[in-house]
Formats: sequence, structure tokens, C-alpha cells
Amino acid sequence: MRRRVPGAVAVGAAALLAVTACGGTEEPAAPEAAADHAAERGTAEAGDLRISGAWMPEPANPEVGAVYLRVENGAEADDAITAVTADASDDADLYTTETTDSGASMMRAVEEIPVPGGGATELMAGGYHVMVNDLPEPLAVGDEVVLTLTFASEHEVEVTAPVQPMTAGDGGEDAHEGHH
Repeated sequence: MRRRVPGAVAVGAAALLAVTACGGTEEPAAPEAAADHAAERGTAEAGDLRISGAWMPEPANPEVGAVYLRVENGAEADDAITAVTADASDDADLYTTETTDSGASMMRAVEEIPVPGGGATELMAGGYHVMVNDLPEPLAVGDEVVLTLTFASEHEVEVTAPVQPMTAGDGGEDAHEGHH
């Protein structure tokens, strides 16, 4: 069953709440469980760009969620994600998670996410990701969020990210080889 979420309701503390949505502290799932969920994740293509593994962990905070995915760039020229929209909310942004000098994780909005020519970029917990803020109603496992990614190359790619259990993980450390 597909449930689309209507337009956003303003929530004053979204930036503070967003920090709780994508801290990189969750335990990875067993490889078998991650593989099962990975087969259900969103894919899309436009030109030389291929999106795979799009998913949203069920939000711990009902007002914000993070989306993770992989972007492969088959072109020789570098590209970048420059904007994102989501059908679940009027407020979706590109983010990165950085570690401060004190060792704390801190999220920061970014203008773009680079995708190297002939390479790939992983959007994942603890790194680049998409934040979907001000969710007007909670998302649950089985719901879907449709994202539109806009690239510097002027391609737009629409991809559906299923909401999956937080424990779905990403398949472990090997899944992160070669990311940004």
C-alpha cells in the first residue's frame, strides 16, 4: 500500500529535531536482513546518472526523516546534486554530518553533494544525506517518499524511497567502499 503525505505543517524546532533523525549511532543489521531490504529499495536513471538503494529508515522522531541512496555518474565530467524535493514535505534539504574537534557529530546543510565523473557518491548515516523536515504526519514502515533530485548537469531524477525498519542498515562496512 502506498501512502503519500500531504503538504508540510510548520514546526519551529525542525533543525534541532533533525539532529536526532540521522546520527550515525544505529547498529548495522545482520547482512541477510540488510540484503532483504536492499532488494526493495528505490532505483532510477537519467542520462549518465543512476540512483540505487534509496530508502528512509523509519523516523525515530515523527517530524523528520533522513533518506540514504547511492548516485553513480557514468559521465566523464563531475556532477553534483544541487537541490532536492520530497512529496512527504515542502521542506527537504541536502546535509552532511561532520565531527567537531570535541568529537561530537554535527549536521550542516550543504549547497550541493559532489558526484565524481566515472564514480559514485553514497548518501548514508554519518555522511551526506537528504533530510525531510516538518513531516505533517508520521511515516511508518511500508510508506514511500518520492524524491526529485536536481543535478548541476540539469538532469532531474525522481526516485521512490521506501520507509524501512531502522534496523535494515546498509549491509555493513563493505557497502561504503568508494563513497565520496
